[in-house]
Amino acid sequence: MSSPRYYVAMQHARSAQPMRPSEVQLREVRPVDLPRLYAYESDPAWCAMAMVKPRSPEAFDAVWEKIFAGSAMGETDVLQRVILADGEVCGLIGCRAVGDRCEVGYGLGRAFWGRGITSRALATLLAEVPKRPLYATAAATNTASIRVLTKHGFVVEERRTVLETERHLAREEVSLVLW
Repeated sequence: MSSPRYYVAMQHARSAQPMRPSEVQLREVRPVDLPRLYAYESDPAWCAMAMVKPRSPEAFDAVWEKIFAGSAMGETDVLQRVILADGEVCGLIGCRAVGDRCEVGYGLGRAFWGRGITSRALATLLAEVPKRPLYATAAATNTASIRVLTKHGFVVEERRTVLETERHLAREEVSLVLW
């Protein structure tokens, strides 16, 4: 993995009216993708939408070292894919085992919000992962994410108040399931 100095802020110029990409694809995450993914995940607007605290570069690297090591050993409890929009890395989507549940999660760089990318990426992931039920959670204030999930068949299972943790802010959370 790279040292913390490897990470730099990444800015993407976008027009006032971003266009819908013609092609959205998923592929395996590569180490070269990590600086961009870290920049997206560290964006204050991204953190506010997801109601999470930003990770330090060291914590981010530690998570990815574990994911890459597990993948190399054939472990299947984490599946992560980069989201490409017209060939450009714009986010991350995947699922992971949490106890006896398989949870879907995703995040998209702010410059790519509102362009239908997450919805198309989720459709692709759901076709790749036949396991059901699948679960997802979202901050109750993240209506865009809840809308994407319900569009693809997830139904709200419960709403609950979640206390602050090392990674998450205290929030009202929506838990969804896809049967």
